[in-house]
Amino acid sequence: MSTTSLAEATDSHQSLLTLAVNLHDVPCAGGELEDAAWQHALSRFVDFIPHTQRLGVTVEAVRAPAVRMQLPWQSALIGDPHRRLVHGGVLTMFADTLCGGAVLTGLPMPEVCPTLDLRLDHYRPGIEGLPLYGEARVLRVTESMVFTEAQIWQQPGRLLCRAIGNFVRLGERNTPSGFVEALLAAARTSAAASSSTAPTSNATHAPSGEIVVNTSDIEQNARGLLSARRFVEEQRTHAQLAALLASLPYAKAIGLGLCALEEPPTAETELLPDHAVRYEMAAMPDNIGNPLLPAVHGGVLAAAMETAATLEVLRRYSDAGQEARLPKLIDFSIDYLATARGDSTTRIECEVIRAGRRMVNVRASAWQRSLGRLVASARMHFVLETLEG
Repeated sequence: MSTTSLAEATDSHQSLLTLAVNLHDVPCAGGELEDAAWQHALSRFVDFIPHTQRLGVTVEAVRAPAVRMQLPWQSALIGDPHRRLVHGGVLTMFADTLCGGAVLTGLPMPEVCPTLDLRLDHYRPGIEGLPLYGEARVLRVTESMVFTEAQIWQQPGRLLCRAIGNFVRLGERNTPSGFVEALLAAARTSAAASSSTAPTSNATHAPSGEIVVNTSDIEQNARGLLSARRFVEEQRTHAQLAALLASLPYAKAIGLGLCALEEPPTAETELLPDHAVRYEMAAMPDNIGNPLLPAVHGGVLAAAMETAATLEVLRRYSDAGQEARLPKLIDFSIDYLATARGDSTTRIECEVIRAGRRMVNVRASAWQRSLGRLVASARMHFVLETLEG
């Protein structure tokens, strides 16, 4: 695929980079920097974040206060190894990164702005073998808040999800010393060094060796019904559930494991749906989103909570008295309540609020030092797909 325009790249969904800026809502779009300089600054920014640096996220274009990034395909992004689908939490992590990048371009001067809450509506799953593309833009800036939106896709015209993210402004006083200076200096130096060859902000470059895929065939084949049936029906013991969790590439990459709520059952003990379990995410350098604190990347924390909630639905519908069902995530909403320290273990527990024949509502809670002091609370809806055949 050759280089295409923004309109061609997004096909039937409109690029957020082409939308007019409402100067009443975002009066200082771009701040002191030109778009080309912002692209260099944000490139340094995502390289500074351990998790996005590890995944190879790149900044493809900036039209302040909007940005576009790419997340290249890699096997670690898989969340469903049987149907070969992208982990839904990867989309949350990517959306959080996109919106956070857009926030910086919408302010008069860069500030550290933590995510207050984030919501994603999932339209279709991501598929194996294709990079993820995403755009985000700032909708409104106030004295205390920045409101953003994002969209993510793999193939033109087929959005995977849309997101709404709200960020808290900490202001210059609470922004760590040197943050602004380092960001602006990197932008200006990089922009000056490459001014003669800097890419234009209205172009998208197709990955080298891009895979040409018939999406409809993949989505049909990816259902993998026989594998999915075994995937659900074999979850009977604590050891099997732990093995299932360990088999999920992205969950494994972020160090998510299983622990018992009370006395750990033996490997042979049957784990019934009403048995309470907890999940825990290890303190890992690659999970950090803010090295200055250090703090866990908000998207990584969301991914861990989404994984735990999905497994709780699987446990409920793997009971012998239930028809085997496979949960498909419809929407995800997370409220960030406190800083999740990157040097501490994070624990998660889930509660199925309502379970019907077709829909399940789940609430997940995450904490570090004490269950009474949550770092995040999330809500999800799943639709249950019958495994036929």
